This record gives sequence, structure tokens and C-alpha cells, in this order.
Amino acid sequence: MDENHKLELTTLSYIICATPRSGSTLLCEALRNSALAGNPDEYFGPMHINRWNKIWKTKSKNEYLGKVIEQGRGINGVLGLKVMRVYWQNVIEFLQETTKLPNSSESDILTHCFPNLRYIWITRRNKVRQAISWMKFLQGAAWFWEDEEPQLIRGLEFKPDVIREFIMQTVSHGTAWQEYFKQNGIQPYIVVYEDFVSAYEKTAKEILEYLGIHYHEEILFGERRLKQQADALTEEWVHRYLEMHRDTERM
Repeated sequence: MDENHKLELTTLSYIICATPRSGSTLLCEALRNSALAGNPDEYFGPMHINRWNKIWKTKSKNEYLGKVIEQGRGINGVLGLKVMRVYWQNVIEFLQETTKLPNSSESDILTHCFPNLRYIWITRRNKVRQAISWMKFLQGAAWFWEDEEPQLIRGLEFKPDVIREFIMQTVSHGTAWQEYFKQNGIQPYIVVYEDFVSAYEKTAKEILEYLGIHYHEEILFGERRLKQQADALTEEWVHRYLEMHRDTERM
């Protein structure tokens, strides 16, 4: 099956636009669990391409893109993707080379590759907690956690300068997403993490409505497996950081 035929089988596409530790993995799970929104995941960016290629063993970028479409699409033709702003340029360059459309705009390239494209932007109000979660991950915490027992990571260090840097990066990446939407006349569906965590299925249903996907009200969601990773250490570090920056930081 060639890539053009694969695209023909795609009824609509969406990209979850995210920043690290914004709750995007949980959002992907919720949409997958609806069984109506494809299989959203990170398929682009150097580390993700390497990860998937170990499974798919593709021999070209065209073949890889075809596998992304197959993997990310559900039986109803809905294709889901997730992209972090931190590797956005890698995505565009990959697709430029694949499509042979080097002079097209970013949005045109994406629309060419992913039919009837919509955007979902997930953001987080509490940038301090987001930055601390990011820092813990880089010190050895798992990207996500499914076990009932809490994750125990020894030797984690409180580094306020790193937290501050991650806050600035997160804000910068969020601003870049907003600029992209504004420049291209895009009105994304906005998910705020702090609201989403207490409205898991409700948020997924609202996104299905935004995408124009019909569903029965009694839709049965798959098992929710992801566990909260914030713990007592997170709370301690949030308090310490805010005490150090009480005049400049707001939760």
C-alpha cells in the first residue's frame, strides 16, 4: 500500500501540541481509551524516530511516514499525533524532505501530510510544578508511571536554577505555539491540565465533539492506567522554590 492510499484512508487528523510535563501523555491515553480518536503518540523528533524505527525497521523517510499514519490511525480513519515544541523544527524538516515541498509554509506542509488537520493545545497553569516534574524526569524519574506502588528514585537534587530555566523554556515554547496558531489563523482546542485531571472522560468527549466525531453518550472508555507522579518531594520542592521566589513567582 503506497503513502497516497494510506492518506486516502485517513478521514481526519489532529496534532496535540505540547510542552514537556504538560499532561500530554495522559491526554493521549484518554483519547486512545475512547477508541474513536486513533492512537496519538510521539512519532517525530530524533529520539522518537529512533525508538519507532527499532520496531518498524523502515528504510526511508517516506516509509517511516507511512508507518506513522498506519500506527496513529484508528479503524474509523482518525489519525492522532503528539508533538513537543522543543523538536518542532525537526518535524518540519523531516516532512519537508519527505514531501519535497521545501518552500511551503509549515501549516501547508502539515495539512498536506495529515488530511483535515485540527490542533489541540495542552497547557499547564502551574509552571513551577511543571518545571519540577521535568527536572525530576531528567534526574531519573520515569516519563509516565502505571504501577500502583509509588515510584522511588534516590539521589534527586533540588536545583532552583534548573527549575527557573525550565519555567522560562516552558513559557517560551507555549508562546511559540500561540504565535504559530495566530500566524496561521488556527483556533486550537485548548486543554488546561489542572482542569483535565479531574475531568478525564469529559475532556475526551469534548475533544471528540470538537473533532466532529460522533459517539454514543454511554461510550465505554478503556482502563485508565497512568498514575499521578507528584509526591511529597514534589510538594516540598514547590514550597522551597516559591519561598525563594515569593516576590516573582505565582502558582
